[in-house]
Amino acid sequence: MLRRTLPLLALALLVAAQGPPRELFCTTAGELGLAGEHPALMFAVFEKGSWRPAAAYIEPENVTFVIVPAVTRNDTDPAKAVTRGSLPPPVLRNDTVVCFETAPGRPAVPPPAPGLLIAVQKGKAEYHVFVARAVDVDNPANFTIAWPGRPEGRRPDKVEKIDRRPPARERPQPQAEVQQVSTLSYWAAFKLYRLTTQALSPGSCLSTAFDVPDGTNQAAVVLTGGTTPGTYSYQIYNNWNPASRWSGAVTVASGSPQTVVAWLPSGRAQYTVQICNKNSQTATVYASALVSVANSQYFRNDVIRTPRLGIYFTSMYYCETFGICPVNTHVINPAKGYFVVPGFYVDAASYVFIDVYVKALKESAVSNTVYVYWGGLYIGSIPGYDSGNSKIYRGTITVPSNLFMYIVPTYGLGGALSIGPFIFYLNTPYELEVKMAVRRPQELAPAGDGRVYNTVVRRFRESFLFLDERSFIADLDYVQGAGGTGHFVVTTKPVTDIGTSPWAKYAYVSFYVRFFDSNMNPITITYWSSTPVHTTSWWGTVLSQIPFVSVVVQIYDLIKSTVDGLKKASAGFPVIGYVTLAMDAIVSAAQASITVERYDPYTLKITLYTGWYDKDPLVAKAGVDLLGYPSYVAVTRVDYLPVKPYASWVTVFSVDRPVLPYTSMGAWGGGGSVVYFPYRTLTCGVQESVGYTVDVCNSAYYR
Repeated sequence: MLRRTLPLLALALLVAAQGPPRELFCTTAGELGLAGEHPALMFAVFEKGSWRPAAAYIEPENVTFVIVPAVTRNDTDPAKAVTRGSLPPPVLRNDTVVCFETAPGRPAVPPPAPGLLIAVQKGKAEYHVFVARAVDVDNPANFTIAWPGRPEGRRPDKVEKIDRRPPARERPQPQAEVQQVSTLSYWAAFKLYRLTTQALSPGSCLSTAFDVPDGTNQAAVVLTGGTTPGTYSYQIYNNWNPASRWSGAVTVASGSPQTVVAWLPSGRAQYTVQICNKNSQTATVYASALVSVANSQYFRNDVIRTPRLGIYFTSMYYCETFGICPVNTHVINPAKGYFVVPGFYVDAASYVFIDVYVKALKESAVSNTVYVYWGGLYIGSIPGYDSGNSKIYRGTITVPSNLFMYIVPTYGLGGALSIGPFIFYLNTPYELEVKMAVRRPQELAPAGDGRVYNTVVRRFRESFLFLDERSFIADLDYVQGAGGTGHFVVTTKPVTDIGTSPWAKYAYVSFYVRFFDSNMNPITITYWSSTPVHTTSWWGTVLSQIPFVSVVVQIYDLIKSTVDGLKKASAGFPVIGYVTLAMDAIVSAAQASITVERYDPYTLKITLYTGWYDKDPLVAKAGVDLLGYPSYVAVTRVDYLPVKPYASWVTVFSVDRPVLPYTSMGAWGGGGSVVYFPYRTLTCGVQESVGYTVDVCNSAYYR
């Protein structure tokens, strides 16, 4: 699950692959003037008349990770619940080592963001690097985020600093009102399918084409975790302007979550990209396209939420192995670490909000603040306050949009949030609750696109992380096709390597859904229906031919492949996978069920009962007819039955009408007569060539 920090040789290759050999210097954060800064720092150098990204690394700290689904269960192998790893420190200390690439001389033009210009001297030579807080960077394509690691580098003889850092600024909040169609600025990523599904023998090449829509500010080809470390050559050209070409070589370091191959210019375009294996061994490539876009979009707001989880360490294994011992026990090195919550997968975002609640004994509190990481990226902090003998941490983080370019190609660096640090104790109660709201596009195509919006498109997703004694993720997707037809698809993703619970048969979750007109008045429900629940393997080879279901479940394999790749490559932080979709067997989930009922005249209640199933994803479909034509659809309530004896239903969330940001919601939308961008992309997780099947995801059309 965890990997070591980046090997020194691979880091040296990474720096060298960007052109002539670069100088890599290492010194302390105190000497650089970076002590007290958070680790979300971006680096750039000025070279050949322009600013470009510069490799940089921050010395990580060794920490203990507590995997939340595992420690809430009484039958889990303790070795799977707690593990060692590393994260960059939440606040850089004076002695934190920072290593960075440099360029000769001093820059001739101003830096591309406010920050800190650092000049280092070695002998008679002078070099420079520019450092900015991620939140202050408007064009992250000019920068590289500092990853955790400690490569070797020269120590400078002298360091000079020109400080242009502004005071810490508030992050912008989106407008609370809902508009069915509005201009949305967002980052999104999708798989380059034809580059990712074949092994590359030494010297061989693969190529594919992809399009970017109107309003594209910048685009990139990236290689993500799981790509075989080594060197790859590339050629990229604009199909509409073949004179616009990019070529070169890039080296993927061992442990790197993401490597940018090349940045591409703004504007609507179609590109062909070729990747060649320059290594002596067969290579695996995980390739994605990354875009930053501003165009008209139908409204979509997804929410991922947990219930309030009780966490309690009981096994003496934790004391003997990890130093998680009773409060009054003398321990030389008590466990200090982070809770890890899986399931926060995101492939596109305009805004991301994370709401965190943690309750711990005062003895467990390390400070008055806890810090939150997404994968290995620091994203913000939550304040705490005293409440009797406890410390409660509660607040909302707005994730800096400048980090989205690292988050969306990797589905959130594996989709796990780490929250801490705490000093963990045995036989001590903790409480934890997390929810995430993602404002995002429905598709890359602009709203009203006649080709895309007359096909099946996802309108929103509500995800419930069932992480107590049974560990799975329940998703409710609403997908809509031509003529306004829509269906709800309920699916599960069991979390892997956690074990099974004797109380698994008590797993229930209910979603309550309402439809609204343009004035936010609820619309009467006149008819409802559902299919039986089956395991995804039951669909067998016909899965790709089933409307509505395939557009939901097909993307899971793409997410899983990325997560599995990151598990092979991640540098220190935990990556938690889930069960893959089994497509080769015919298995009925006989004990599982879905019930669909009209809870009141305006509310559809969809309840999933998982039966004894815990090793295979489940899927079911629900339909509804309405008295009028809606403009919006939203999840207004979520209930669940905790997995333990004598438990009662718990209402996790309940509103009468959408309250943003923590209400899953989508605009109903519809197609027009104009085709601006005739490609579905985010619906299936890959871009489909023109002529794709309108109501399913079919890999024969994947680009």
